[in-house]
Amino acid sequence: MTPSAPDASPECPVWCAGHEDEQEPTPARWHRSDGIVVSVTERRRAPLGGDPAPLFADDFVVAIEQDAQATYLYIGSLEDGRRFFAVTLDSAQRLQAVISAILCAAK
Repeated sequence: MTPSAPDASPECPVWCAGHEDEQEPTPARWHRSDGIVVSVTERRRAPLGGDPAPLFADDFVVAIEQDAQATYLYIGSLEDGRRFFAVTLDSAQRLQAVISAILCAAK
């Protein structure tokens, strides 16, 4: 990852932490913010019901990504880069509202 210079490109968002060298010269085709690491406990590949599902500890990274189509909230495992999801910011806001409501109801 190559750090983006503050004024390297007018198309590089302020939050961009860098981009892949293969994308040079600017404008880069995607941007990614620094990630925030969050420790989580998750249930993997086991539906509710039946035997108790095994729980796994993992570290997830939460970041903002942008490509030519949209800006996304990225959440993915540091352990396994194939396990992630990226949703548009408006989708992330809808999810945040529902998650907050469900968490409040679960208290």
